[in-house]
Amino acid sequence: MIGLKIEEAVKHNERLKKYVYKKGNKLRIDFKNKEALIEYNRTILKVLFNLDVEFHDKGLIPTPINRYLFIKSTFKTLENLNIKKPLVLEIGTGHSAIISLLIKKLYNAEVYATEVDEEFINLAKSNIKRNNLNIKIINSKGKIISGIDEIKDKKFDLIISYPPFYSDNSVASGRKFGGALAKNVELIGGGKFGETFSFKIIEEGVNFLNKKGVISLMLPKKPEKRRDLIIKKMKDVGLNVEIDEIRTGNRLRYVIKGFRC
Repeated sequence: MIGLKIEEAVKHNERLKKYVYKKGNKLRIDFKNKEALIEYNRTILKVLFNLDVEFHDKGLIPTPINRYLFIKSTFKTLENLNIKKPLVLEIGTGHSAIISLLIKKLYNAEVYATEVDEEFINLAKSNIKRNNLNIKIINSKGKIISGIDEIKDKKFDLIISYPPFYSDNSVASGRKFGGALAKNVELIGGGKFGETFSFKIIEEGVNFLNKKGVISLMLPKKPEKRRDLIIKKMKDVGLNVEIDEIRTGNRLRYVIKGFRC
């Protein structure tokens, strides 16, 4: 399992020392502290992937290893389909652009990425420039895929997203996710189980896929009903489905891949 122990992380980043404490014989970090979480994740990205990434202090803080395993699972399917150098579209790259950065860094694919929040877009562009990578960031203006001028004539080998999955009853006020208060734009999803946004990616995405293209979504473990609905939707639009489980610490995630063959 790829990762970076806290003891090793502290050696690479002196700033982490003020957030570290001992529990028994092991070092621990208070991951409820947003600044500590940001510093640790920045260290992981630098040490393991040689990426220099800044995070927005008002946004969700993504887990780098989680995203890496998501990409690894997805590209295994692409390789099985004999897709050598894919044209990739990421839906909702966020402020860090971690998924797009890792795809470009590790697989040298051509990558387009969408985002709707202007502050997030600016930071994502800064992260891309800081790492001297070529990724095209697009302001989706609230659209999913259809109606975005910059990609209207394109066909992709991979459409990838860790989609927002919050139900209609989710609210931003007072709720904490990933060490930071979530913005309203991050608490979308829609429907009873938060499945509506994913449905739109699938319904619109099939019209933007190449012949052997893949739609890959990552979802939390619960609720199982949401996963069932999304798997059914992929099958309803004519896609074959593969499912992988990925685990980081106590977190279990599912990678749902729909593809043509």
